[in-house]
Amino acid sequence: MQKPKIMPRAAKYGNNYWNSDGPKVGMREVTLYSDLEFDHWVSIETNPDVETYCEQYPEISFVQNDELHTSVFDMWLKLRDGTVICREVKYESELNPEDRCNVRTLRQIEAQQIYCKENGVLYEIITDKLLRKSHNELENRLKIISFVKNNPEPKEAPQIYKAVRRERVDLQTLSELLSIPYMLVHDACLWLFYQGLIHLNIDEIIICKRSEAWLRE
Repeated sequence: MQKPKIMPRAAKYGNNYWNSDGPKVGMREVTLYSDLEFDHWVSIETNPDVETYCEQYPEISFVQNDELHTSVFDMWLKLRDGTVICREVKYESELNPEDRCNVRTLRQIEAQQIYCKENGVLYEIITDKLLRKSHNELENRLKIISFVKNNPEPKEAPQIYKAVRRERVDLQTLSELLSIPYMLVHDACLWLFYQGLIHLNIDEIIICKRSEAWLRE
């Protein structure tokens, strides 16, 4: 079983230390060491294609210039189709090879790439540019994970799911068609999105009556 390596705060360059319970990992406490790692965690927890994950795992050793070094991936994750991915979360500026301050980071990335190739797992670098490309999406994903963590699945969810089609429909229209109060439709759609049953246009607007839902194929 995967177990995160607990890092001393001083061992990570990032400021801001986050703890949160993770629904995909049995509500255990998840530790993140920077705002960027937290944003990444939110994207993972609200991605229905992800089955499970482990932050700060695995730890690897490698030799460079006759010296032994260690490196810990920011996240290991397993998709529902069985695909295993090791990820590193970085600011775009840290990947510039012309900046001498990035030598250690680029050395670490090279070692991680070699490890993943030798072990048959995918390797991905996720940057702030990708994670923060849409303020609306990030805010909506945070809203979804906060709701799921603190509320049971609404009993109206199955009825609302049956009413959603391939064509987009806004939440206010769903409320009127089903004669269900808007807030119950809203809450049910958050759960249905989290479960991977429907899409919501979370990258376009903050979730509201005008938000649109449609079936996830």
